[in-house]
Amino acid sequence: MKKLTANKAYLVFYAFDIVLLIVVAVFLLPFSKNNNSPNSKNAAFLEAEQLKDITEIRILDKNAKCRVSMHRIGGQWMGTDSFSNDSLYWPADNKTVENFLVQMSTEIPWTKKASNVTSWKKLGVDASNAVEVDLRIDSKTAASLFFGYADDLNGEIYFRTSKESTVWQAKTDVENFVYEKNASFWADPFLIPLCIRNKAENLDSGLRRGELAYIKPAEHVKPIKILKKSFDSGYTGVYSFYEKDDQIVVIPEFSGNDYAELISYRYTISKWTYEKFVAQLKESK
Repeated sequence: MKKLTANKAYLVFYAFDIVLLIVVAVFLLPFSKNNNSPNSKNAAFLEAEQLKDITEIRILDKNAKCRVSMHRIGGQWMGTDSFSNDSLYWPADNKTVENFLVQMSTEIPWTKKASNVTSWKKLGVDASNAVEVDLRIDSKTAASLFFGYADDLNGEIYFRTSKESTVWQAKTDVENFVYEKNASFWADPFLIPLCIRNKAENLDSGLRRGELAYIKPAEHVKPIKILKKSFDSGYTGVYSFYEKDDQIVVIPEFSGNDYAELISYRYTISKWTYEKFVAQLKESK
């Protein structure tokens, strides 16, 4: 048997390496195709055709330890939040909620920022730091996203979907909604909620509430005034007013249908607004 010369041995060795590399590349090709998403694309957070069917919105900020949940009941949205341990239910501002959903279903440019889980914490899209947004149709998830930090240079935010490890970056007006940690932002702003009065019934002349309140008057504390009003829409409202420091705490109760009777919340108003509101309620009886 002839011995291989040194040169021939090297050639055989390199040929073997080349064949091995080709085999490995062919084996890994399907995985690389599956894991590599485009570097950029136009997409929406929510499919447009699902927009009208959304029945529940959950916005959870674990880092700030706050949660807002909203449910569609008929044509109205009802909200609750972790600040009251889901014990108070306020009429949501339909316009704010619908604007949010429109932004969620609007296509915008997405740019890939990272492709693996190790990048999540640095970009704020991990479960501990992200703002988690879940949109549901009945009990089924329509969209689930994790929004992270914003890039100070371009104002774009980092985010990921629950279905992939890729972190994306985009400029979107959705950030004006998902980073809002005050439930008052989502609640109907008027002293008489739009869902209670007729569109033509403008009793409060645009008077608006202050912040949602979470205090409960002690049993021995009596309201400074209680007013009852029947609205043209067929609903009835009973307003109890409590004095608290330099403000007035309002606790309204409504009746007329199941939605109205679910409402159980309270908010603050200034003493000036209180005087105006009481006068208008008395005049409209």
